[in-house]
Amino acid sequence: MNKGWLKLYRSLLEDPIWTGSTPEQKVVFITLLLMANFEEAEWEWKSESYSLKPGQFITSLKSLEEKCGKKISTQNVRTALARFEKYGFLTNESTKQNRLITIVNWGFYQQNARFLTKQLTNDKQPPHNVLTTSKNVKKEKNIRNTSFFQKLHVNEFRLDLSKGEA
Repeated sequence: MNKGWLKLYRSLLEDPIWTGSTPEQKVVFITLLLMANFEEAEWEWKSESYSLKPGQFITSLKSLEEKCGKKISTQNVRTALARFEKYGFLTNESTKQNRLITIVNWGFYQQNARFLTKQLTNDKQPPHNVLTTSKNVKKEKNIRNTSFFQKLHVNEFRLDLSKGEA
């Protein structure tokens, strides 16, 4: 099973695919998102090696039912898949044994997930580096402070001139 996270937009709460869904369909919806591959993967399907793209996965109705948890039946899964296909959320190609599910527009909604994960990892520094101030930061701070005090001094001088003092 893939580790990691996915994006879930709050605007989904106003989308007809959510607002018109039963609680069982909502569970199937979230489960489908969680099962989708976030990067390319190899899989054997229809006795052939198949390259799965991000947003695709191979499963069965029984497997989907089990992953959805209690109170979700095979009929709930079938109904949800048909409904989500009608809305254009997914495509569903099935055989006697498996089915290939493709989340349509997966890349549009999830495209930056991998980039952000790498960026967060690259930006994270060991604790001892955080406590050490670099020369550039010190220099920048000194420039800001000097500039602030120069402005303050100029303003004091102007203030003194306005009172007739020099």
